[in-house]
Amino acid sequence: MKEKYVIGNGIVTDGFSFLINDGAISIEDGIIKQIGKTNDLKKDNIDYINLEGRLVLPGLLNPHNHLYSALATGLAPRGKMNNFQQILNNLWWHLDKKLDKESIYYSAIYGLIDSVKYGVTTVFDHHASMNFVSGSLAIIEKAFREIGLKGLLCFEISDRMGENNIHSQLDENISFWKDHKNNKYIQGALGLHANFTLSENTLSLISQEKPSELPIHIHCGEVIDDLQYCIENSYDGPVHRLYEHGLLSENSLLAHCIHLSETDYKLLDKIKPIIISNPESNANNNVGKMDTEKIKKYLLGTDGMTGNILGTMRSHFLRRNGNINNPLEILFKSPANIVNKYFSNSGKLAIGNSADIAVTDYKPVTEIDLDNLFYHIIFGVEGQKMFMTIADGNILYQNGKMKTIDENSILEKIRITANNLHRKFNE
Repeated sequence: MKEKYVIGNGIVTDGFSFLINDGAISIEDGIIKQIGKTNDLKKDNIDYINLEGRLVLPGLLNPHNHLYSALATGLAPRGKMNNFQQILNNLWWHLDKKLDKESIYYSAIYGLIDSVKYGVTTVFDHHASMNFVSGSLAIIEKAFREIGLKGLLCFEISDRMGENNIHSQLDENISFWKDHKNNKYIQGALGLHANFTLSENTLSLISQEKPSELPIHIHCGEVIDDLQYCIENSYDGPVHRLYEHGLLSENSLLAHCIHLSETDYKLLDKIKPIIISNPESNANNNVGKMDTEKIKKYLLGTDGMTGNILGTMRSHFLRRNGNINNPLEILFKSPANIVNKYFSNSGKLAIGNSADIAVTDYKPVTEIDLDNLFYHIIFGVEGQKMFMTIADGNILYQNGKMKTIDENSILEKIRITANNLHRKFNE
């Protein structure tokens, strides 16, 4: 890591409260020391990187990813994919049962490299490897540390391997969380797959065993099956079921929230958990769209589809014909607050915070300010790869190259691992 340097001659913004033309950021020991005009911060005795007019954003958050799926490209499903249950049975659940130590690690490495290239500096990962539970999160942590990103990790608990296997999945979550409670870079959550794959006995056990301050991370109301399952079990909906089991709090991470009841919406208004929409995944699985009239405050995740958050916002914008309320809050302000919940002095592009920065490869030629920033992101940046990604002051990626790892060497190992994983999948 460079101990002290300045990036300048850029358009610097935190995405919601300031934008500085010909702006610069002074970084020292991984911390943002100054933000201002280039001429004020550029010094002869300090390393300087000329951004040549590029747009500079805060490092991005992906609050819902599945790194275990990163090596799935090219897999042919094992059967029909006509509904959501078939998609799970014939692709994702079959895949995650084939994961071993090597494929867990290199899936995470590959997914995180992709994330870095798109300016993501914090990832909330929702992991599954049903035949390799114990120690799986530590393997993923190793990948995070080697790439250099912050992460909130969990293992998705599910009854699909039988209720006798629940204890090992629960232990993996709780022990990892306990071991990382005061960690500056890696934290833990309690992963749950979805209501419809968790029996009453399992959810009651989880409720009894879960420490009160440990947040859950769950697919909630992603498909109509989730809502119907909860109604069949005498609940008003998936949010209501979590609430009745004492699992819902303001720190809960609820992905999707598409198929909900009126009771569910009232509980969301009351409790105010963290809601994550995943528009590209929703389109891919044909499960519908979240009701943004009833849910106005939310984040965007990728659900394993990609590491590209700005590209996901572009898809979200286009799928909704440009009708998005408070898009800069969705992209920058809300993520900044959430990141800071888990990693103090992080998330926002601000003096005294961790230097987590995404330098786009976009040089605006038309006037730019906070009023039109979002449209420059959608139609100028266009979800393309960054020019530079900085995490905790470390330049991880610059001008098309990973800077802290030998990407070509790692890619060769990834190819070997992916081939082995695909062979196992097809056996």
